Amino acid sequence: MIGRNLNIDHKNTRGDKMRNSKIFMKRMAFALSALLLVSAVGLAQVTVSLPTVTGTLGSTQAIPITVGSLAGQGVISFQTTISYNKAVIKFTNPTFTGTLSAGLPNNSVNNDTANGMLTIVAAGTSALTGTGGTLVILNATMVGKGTSALTFSSFQFNEGTPAVTLTNGQAIVPAISVTVSSITTTSVVGGAFALPITTESLTGQTPGVVSYQFTLTYDPTKINLTGVSATGTLSSAMSTQYNTATAGQIKVVAAGSVALTGAGTLINITGTVVGAGSSAVNFTAFQFNEGTPAGGGVGGTVTIGVPQKPVLISKTPATLTTASQNNIVAFQVRAADPSGSAVSYTWKLNGAVVKGPSADSTYSVRFTDPHGTAKVVTCIYTTIIANLSDSTTWNFTITGVNDPVPVPNDFALGQNYPNPFNPTTIISYSLPKEAPVTFEVYNMLGVKVRTLLSGETRSAGTYTLSWDGRNDAGVSMPSGVYLYRVVAGSYMASKKMTMLK
Repeated sequence: MIGRNLNIDHKNTRGDKMRNSKIFMKRMAFALSALLLVSAVGLAQVTVSLPTVTGTLGSTQAIPITVGSLAGQGVISFQTTISYNKAVIKFTNPTFTGTLSAGLPNNSVNNDTANGMLTIVAAGTSALTGTGGTLVILNATMVGKGTSALTFSSFQFNEGTPAVTLTNGQAIVPAISVTVSSITTTSVVGGAFALPITTESLTGQTPGVVSYQFTLTYDPTKINLTGVSATGTLSSAMSTQYNTATAGQIKVVAAGSVALTGAGTLINITGTVVGAGSSAVNFTAFQFNEGTPAGGGVGGTVTIGVPQKPVLISKTPATLTTASQNNIVAFQVRAADPSGSAVSYTWKLNGAVVKGPSADSTYSVRFTDPHGTAKVVTCIYTTIIANLSDSTTWNFTITGVNDPVPVPNDFALGQNYPNPFNPTTIISYSLPKEAPVTFEVYNMLGVKVRTLLSGETRSAGTYTLSWDGRNDAGVSMPSGVYLYRVVAGSYMASKKMTMLK
């Protein structure tokens, strides 16, 4: 019995050991997994990168230092030194505003221009967050042609944690810069625009430039580059081809038999507007001939501006209540487009188009039938788009030769015309009943410079008078803004006018 019991105890002990061993192995596996997880977190590195930028000689460039995610990294400071070629690039003070470094308000910059070393130190009390972005923007001027490596001599977050993976960059000023012009187009969706590609002087190059090729990329949700136009450019005598098979990309090839000379527009890229906003247009490749002379592409931007309707500046006559039978009435307007585009006009008489659309801002008409009313309208367009137009209207009565002139219903003071003027302008006013009229001109200090009417009685009707830009002593007044005022009985009104010499 004793032996049997001992045997049982031995078996129980062996079973306990096996169970304990399994538990131990599970615990070790769990601990090892936890250790590997901690190691993986501890080894996580933040990417820090400098880009490759290309610019023309004398241009300024914004060069961002970008970083990966800083979430949970506890970054409250960084310091870095960047080496560069002082013969190609010159750094000015960096921009912290609007970058991740705006959260590190204590910063200093040391630009050792003699040795081409830029050092930046920034610190704060709150940890930076976010999934990445621009840490700081370096501002530089391209001072010489060539290539400058932009190299991180050192970079450190905090006291070395988190670790970083660095990517260096370059600043390039091509021997011959070919540039995408940055333009703003106010064309509506589907509207066309031209994008000039310009070049520095090609005169005296060895070998002479008889061909070139390049590829441009762009945002196809904003614009579509559709082709090329060599008319009026340096490439006008060349044979050109293009390929737009890939969305957001255009490839251009040009070749000729005579070497190109001079500077200016190399070729125009044609395009259409797709959507609002802006699109960067960048070179992914550029080459003169078979690679010589050395040339490089500098990108630009196409911005889609908001189309604006034209602005009416003045109209003649300023007001019109009657027109006499068989007399010619001349109408004229002055208008401008805020973006500088050409303006066109369409004239209507009693609802029917009688002239335009054209660039002619004048219209003359002789009314042969008396006792009617007339309505003259001019519609002013930047382009023929209804919601981008302005208009002005004259409503008036046609009177027979012996018809009495109709009496105005109200007192009124018209805007002078022309305005601005030099040196004479015409002003109209209306009286619904007889009244003594005083008409005076003042400068902007409130000093009276001219009395045109002094309490003279006028019967009901519409009148005009003129001012020749002189004071009561006959001396010409200087350019400036003046105030004209009419007092007719209990009625008083005033308006401003501008004299420009």
